[in-house]
Amino acid sequence: MRQQEPGQAIVVSTDIQEPLLQAGVRAALEREPGIRVVEGAPGVAVDATVDVAVVDGERAFALAEAGLPRGAAGRRVLAVTRTAPIDAVRAALRQGVHGFVLSTAPLHELADAVRTLARGGNYLCQTLTWEMATGPSDDMLTRREVEVLQLLVQGACNKSIARDLGIAVGTVKWHVRAIMMKLDASTRTQAASIALSRGLLDAAGFAGGAAAARSRAAA
Repeated sequence: MRQQEPGQAIVVSTDIQEPLLQAGVRAALEREPGIRVVEGAPGVAVDATVDVAVVDGERAFALAEAGLPRGAAGRRVLAVTRTAPIDAVRAALRQGVHGFVLSTAPLHELADAVRTLARGGNYLCQTLTWEMATGPSDDMLTRREVEVLQLLVQGACNKSIARDLGIAVGTVKWHVRAIMMKLDASTRTQAASIALSRGLLDAAGFAGGAAAARSRAAA
């Protein structure tokens, strides 16, 4: 991140996959005094001329998984997303993402987040702050994560899980990442085995799911 001088505009890039959300974020920030929005592109978050990179949730996780260090030049990352399971938010913050704002948050929270990150701080919108304070501890699987894990054991793909649970595919991906991180697993099969050993899954269900997965693979 650049050294901010008094009166110097905060340079913000935007890289959001959804065109309408991208346009809305840019328009909201361009109206804010002291903020200058520049063209965003994949990888621009590592550009030392950019103070804050505003990205979607998927790109935020991709940057975090690449080993994004806190406080590194040009790497203040703010995620704007429609959904953000709180356990996945915790994991992303630990990995180096610096802020989250839901797309349903008031517009002023977006500008507040950008200014907070530009000063070197972290930011969560009010909704996520409340969920963080009242949600389960970050070493426990949530009820939804157990549901996702049960379907993973049965060999279901992300699209099937999304359909069965009535949630978006992107939300399923958030939950899967959180499950893997919480269980310290490198594969879905390993995650299922660990969950079984901890009593998080029914043994009969695990065996049946494994058989179903083998059947799918053989088909």
